[in-house]
Amino acid sequence: MRKLGHYSHLVLYPRVQQSLVLLALIIESTIFISNAAFGQTTADGTIHGQVTDSSGAALPNVNIVAHSMTVGGTFKAVSDPEGNYRLTELPPSIDYTVETEVPGFEKIQRTGLIVRAGLNVTVDFELKVGSTGQTVEVSGEAPLIDTQSAEQATNLSGELLRSVPITGRHDWSDSLQITPGIISASSDAEGGQTYFLRGSENENHATLLDGMDIGSFEQNWPSNTISIANESLGDIQTKTGANDASSPAAMGMVINLASPVGADQYHGSVYYLIGPASFNGNNVPNGNAAASASQQPDFSVGGPIKKQRAWFFFSGRYIHRDDGISQTGGQTAYLKEIYPAFSSFPNESRGFVFLGNSSVQLGTRHRLMGIAQYDSRKQDANYQWYTQDIAKSQFGGGAYGLRLISQWTPRLTTRFLVSYNNKGVNSSLSAIGGVGSKPEEDIYLTATQSAGTLVGQGASLATLNNLSSVSLNPAQKESITGDVTYYIPRAVGTHELAAGFYLQPHELSKVTSYYANGGGIVQEDVALNNPNDPTQGYTVFHTHSVNGTSSFLSSYIGANDYAWYIQDRWHPISRLSITAGLRPDWISGRDAQFKVTTQHSWNWAPRVGGAYVLTKDQRNVVRASWTKITDITNASYLGTAANSTVTTTDIYYNPDGSIFGTPITTPGNTSSFLGKTFDPHRHQGYVREWLVGYRAQLRGEVAIDVSYIDREYRDRPAMYDTNQIYTTTDGQTVWGGLVNPALNNTYYVTNNKWNWFVYQGIEVSVSKQTRALQLFSTYTYSPNHLAGTFQPEDPTAIIEPTKFANNAGVGSVRGYVTNDWTGDTRNRMWQRNQSRTGVTWSAPWKLRLSTVFTAQSGTPGGPVITTLAALGTPYDGQYGPATLKVDGRTVSNPLATTYRFQYKDRGTGQIWCPWLLQWNVLVGREFHITERQTVEANLNIYNVTNNGAAQQFVNGNNSASATFGELQNVQLPRSAQIGLRYHF
Repeated sequence: MRKLGHYSHLVLYPRVQQSLVLLALIIESTIFISNAAFGQTTADGTIHGQVTDSSGAALPNVNIVAHSMTVGGTFKAVSDPEGNYRLTELPPSIDYTVETEVPGFEKIQRTGLIVRAGLNVTVDFELKVGSTGQTVEVSGEAPLIDTQSAEQATNLSGELLRSVPITGRHDWSDSLQITPGIISASSDAEGGQTYFLRGSENENHATLLDGMDIGSFEQNWPSNTISIANESLGDIQTKTGANDASSPAAMGMVINLASPVGADQYHGSVYYLIGPASFNGNNVPNGNAAASASQQPDFSVGGPIKKQRAWFFFSGRYIHRDDGISQTGGQTAYLKEIYPAFSSFPNESRGFVFLGNSSVQLGTRHRLMGIAQYDSRKQDANYQWYTQDIAKSQFGGGAYGLRLISQWTPRLTTRFLVSYNNKGVNSSLSAIGGVGSKPEEDIYLTATQSAGTLVGQGASLATLNNLSSVSLNPAQKESITGDVTYYIPRAVGTHELAAGFYLQPHELSKVTSYYANGGGIVQEDVALNNPNDPTQGYTVFHTHSVNGTSSFLSSYIGANDYAWYIQDRWHPISRLSITAGLRPDWISGRDAQFKVTTQHSWNWAPRVGGAYVLTKDQRNVVRASWTKITDITNASYLGTAANSTVTTTDIYYNPDGSIFGTPITTPGNTSSFLGKTFDPHRHQGYVREWLVGYRAQLRGEVAIDVSYIDREYRDRPAMYDTNQIYTTTDGQTVWGGLVNPALNNTYYVTNNKWNWFVYQGIEVSVSKQTRALQLFSTYTYSPNHLAGTFQPEDPTAIIEPTKFANNAGVGSVRGYVTNDWTGDTRNRMWQRNQSRTGVTWSAPWKLRLSTVFTAQSGTPGGPVITTLAALGTPYDGQYGPATLKVDGRTVSNPLATTYRFQYKDRGTGQIWCPWLLQWNVLVGREFHITERQTVEANLNIYNVTNNGAAQQFVNGNNSASATFGELQNVQLPRSAQIGLRYHF
């Protein structure tokens, strides 16, 4: 065997996927089923290229074979008349060998090739005349960049995630911490992280495992309802922009997780992680840090069921973790003064998670894979102001799928997958400790008048007794997906035509609420007798009653998404690839409780992108795209036909105990009085995105990517109240009562055409992935603003119509959020700067040295508001009376609100959280027992400098509150963990 050095003669092979209009749909329907169409995103990768002789002439009918020591079986292709070949559906691995064989030419072995989830790489071969018994081994730098696609995607290996200290949870979602364009933040109660992409929210993402959708229809959070151990990861691809038509609907990330597959040798690992509380520091003076104490055993094992035919992989983890609840010194002092028995306590997390798969080679054309993933985790969810362990939750569920990949001919490939998941929250009352026997009691510094009622100022200082209600929220989602790809070598260039279908016929989310205190008074709001001395007690100023209702079905939401796609990846010339496609989704939403259709719509999403290779060595590529991306179906965004289903009574009290005003009764909704009507043209929100970028592979296996992204979040869910009577005379608007006296509010549910979020960002990333050194670094700068104006019937628009402008805390894409004084401004995505750098080095003497440094600029607090009382101008009836008697009951005037924007517009005077900086390090050493057995011991240290940046404001934006500007949710303190990993 002769060996050659770096193989640098690369020629771009045209591989492009796009709409096979009718022909492919007919082909696919005859192969699979007679319904519809859509393309599924794969967790596998592709190697493609061209085979030529020494003169550059194309060589047809060359046998191409790929294999890897860590992947069971072999993968075969044959070059076409133009010499092009395609090795598709390759499970991720870092040690693929590709061999060529054709009579009359030397045999070439190209070694050390890297295949990542969803990544297309180009490898060309130049064959010399000779005997097939003569083998030439070619090595060199593996191609790392995609030269065919305009998509913005990050590919990370599971081994990298196991080697760098990202978070102490060692969960799959750690990968999102180091993905360009992502902002992460600690969640308030459950611990862990929430993830935002360029203005999208934490539930706008699609998460796939080996191609099957494992996201929960309940909310689609990528972390809370999906727990997968790092030992269970083979590879992760995260698409963050320019998604082609085969990608599922999701205006956030599309995440492809590839689980490891068995090989013809047994392999596996056992990992034990311990991080005792004694290893944790404290970065909250006189308060409580959000430190975690954990014990976490993991294991994985894979191997042959029958060599060369069938393989398995199985892994699991037991979670035993106590997450500290971040409480500032001020919060801790209030809790102790209000509730002398208070002592800090953690949120406990306990549960078992596992993942398994089995692959079977059904002859030379078909490969079948079965997948099962299950996680069930009991997780306390107490907030900073809870005096006792009163909030218990359960997350997770199962996901199961069966996938068939078939290579019918060198030109025709099909995929088919059927899957089911029941990811949800709180499966039973017993799982979350039941329901409380007392009213929830929330304590505020003071109370003030607004719209004829009394409201607490600022955030709650403490919550006593128990929660006012708890909810069970099971959910389910079935998916049937398939696609067909057909390659045409000669048609004004080459074409890779594709079509597919994506059916989710039965998405369900059911919420049943159980009320405390037997359904009597379920909540009391109280104010301190002396705001400067909490020990002097407090007085009730508001009670909320559900009038004897102990439980009710609060929502039962169903949906279906029937989608298909067509797409063509066209190569008109050797260096240019153009991908154009169309993805229509027919989406229906329904309130299964009240038998009301809430949405019926076609959602058309055209996409077009191109990539042009600048240099002959195919290591410099420019790309551009325009895409319209429909949002994922989500129970919380689709909503219900009714706002509530029980009648409630609110009573307000003066400090002396006498009743303030008149009790306010809010009627429950019935099938006769639902409280909502729906726009017949209502549809999913979407992103309209432009993206241009440059990617390059430099010497030393270094890849860089520079991109500019412009996104507009259009047609978000919206609803506005149509039941208020507003009369305008001589430019003055007053409230005159209700259109329908039987209800307080009736809403028109539609799409928000009046305002939209605009994200504009520059992203730069650098990576190096070799066996000895792996490095990644990202930087994002993203100014943003809210364009448009107020929604109709928004009291803010009537009272302060000139103050819409906003360029900082612009709010959330979550459903039904208005832009008034109390609108949701929590979306932490709106940060101007974020940077992450990580390095892991396999140093001499079997040492491993790793570090991760992250920096994120702070979150704005949102438009600053105040109250009329603080401005010295109390409400005097200029917009009508504070309350009216309507149909024998008292109703509040929405225009009698005492809130006002403090400055000339909503963008002025906003306050910002501090920068979030964190430096983590890992030191480890590997010990070889035998050639195939190793033990690695490591020490992980997180937040080495013990920074204590707070990530949220206590009460957001109300300057009239005594807690305005106070911060909470401090980052995790310095902590350490010891890990011991045995690998064979």
